[in-house]
Amino acid sequence: MQIFWQIWEVVSALIGEAILAFLFTLAIQKLGEKYPFLNSLKVSEEGVSLEGVREDYRTVAPVEIHRGFQSLVNHLSHLFSALAEGVINKELFPKVFPKFKEAERIISQK
Repeated sequence: MQIFWQIWEVVSALIGEAILAFLFTLAIQKLGEKYPFLNSLKVSEEGVSLEGVREDYRTVAPVEIHRGFQSLVNHLSHLFSALAEGVINKELFPKVFPKFKEAERIISQK
């Protein structure tokens, strides 16, 4: 998903790859019980890989995938706010929010 690359690009420039990888891992661990397909995401200092998730896509409803990824981005947003007092979200919001609105529009048409 392109959205995670955009998040990675903006946030890693502000806080660094190692800290961002740690925050992604924390968020995935927290949400993995509710959205098990998120546990298939591979996180490293180079970014987030969706390779493992592709298999899970076949067995999970699109709306559930959307909710899981939206929950992940929301949780990351809360972590970023706590870490940088809103500076990160101010940079990220204009790039990420329109993509989620578009995804909701597409899912609601199905």
